[in-house]
Amino acid sequence: MISSKSMRWHPTHLLRLVLKNRRVLFAVTKVELEKRHSGSAFGRLWLLLYPLLLLSIYLFIYAVVFKTQLPGYEGLGYAIYVFCGLIPFIGLSESLSAGTVSLRQNMHLIKNVMLPIELVPIRAVFASLATQMVGMAVLLILVLWGGYASLKLLWLPLVLFFQVLLLVGLVLILSALAVALPDIGNVVNLLILLIMFVSPIGFTRDMVPGAFAILVDLNPVSHMLEAFRYSLLVNYPFNGFKLLMFVLLSSGVFLLGSLFFHRFKGVLVDYE
Repeated sequence: MISSKSMRWHPTHLLRLVLKNRRVLFAVTKVELEKRHSGSAFGRLWLLLYPLLLLSIYLFIYAVVFKTQLPGYEGLGYAIYVFCGLIPFIGLSESLSAGTVSLRQNMHLIKNVMLPIELVPIRAVFASLATQMVGMAVLLILVLWGGYASLKLLWLPLVLFFQVLLLVGLVLILSALAVALPDIGNVVNLLILLIMFVSPIGFTRDMVPGAFAILVDLNPVSHMLEAFRYSLLVNYPFNGFKLLMFVLLSSGVFLLGSLFFHRFKGVLVDYE
């Protein structure tokens, strides 16, 4: 019988849980990373190869095939512009794909008292962000080398923090739903593919014709990319509305995900 006191939820519950179990979370995330790359010919080198190969594909499509040109971002500048959007999108796509099925693939951990169940989807997010972190290191080198860096880089850790809040909140909701509805994983993968094409990674909103521009405005990922580009590119214009939307969206989704998971984790054992 679960007491009413243990069922109470507080907005800081999940943050306190992560801080309390940070060493355990670090250990299981490390194990998850090693498991993902075990048996691979390139191993952890894929953390670097994947974003670079994806960048090459994007540049070929937009710069070579469509001959896309952005004022102020010619040559290397355009590659950096694309990379600024591509790297955080990789973190998002890998986190949602792995995080959605994390509980279903680790049902044996639900009753493990040594590992709070909330840490299972959070572990998936942290492990998935490894590729983004490696790509971000390469991106920072390019930004500094290309002369696009400024003191706005000091905002980058805060942008990363709110990205993690957004991803954890989404994954907590999706992973719980996927336990009861396995098809959620397939739906999420399709949505990620759709979002990739309507996110301003290789183009700007102004390049989208007419009424279709609303698809970019309604896409929450565009707000996240806006925050990253503002902190990474010296001349990137400030858009207070989109930055505020990103902060509010990330905070709101994190709190909603924490509450949703707290309310429904009690029935997850029924699916074990």
